[in-house]
Amino acid sequence: MKLLKQENVQICEKADDWRDAVKISVLPLERGGYVESRYKDGIIENIEKLGPYIVIADHIALPHARPEQGAIETQISITLFRQDVEFEGRETPARLFVTLAAKDNEKHLDALSKISELLSDEEVVEQILESPDEQILYQYFETI
Repeated sequence: MKLLKQENVQICEKADDWRDAVKISVLPLERGGYVESRYKDGIIENIEKLGPYIVIADHIALPHARPEQGAIETQISITLFRQDVEFEGRETPARLFVTLAAKDNEKHLDALSKISELLSDEEVVEQILESPDEQILYQYFETI
């Protein structure tokens, strides 16, 4: 199963705040039937309880929730915001949201490994952040 479909890649100018960014980043997964609408609420609740744990590196967020919080199928969406999204309690903002829906605790691990490898290269991250359109943004992640 392909964990990232091209229709789940989007570029947005900005979000009102981090909650809005989470909602926007979950939208392709919701539209595709990979998550229930409550999934985004689960992510927001988790961040409110645990802090901005989804910000995994400078400019990179990995929104996700537990499978029982509304994941139907395992799938990823990629959302690039042109403007920074600030998180309370976090110095570094995020712009690239790699949103994960996992229906179990195992199927997505290989994809996470590939994503980590890709995003560990700072030059590649800079190029990703400057993607001019969704097609080019998708190309960075299409092997996942």
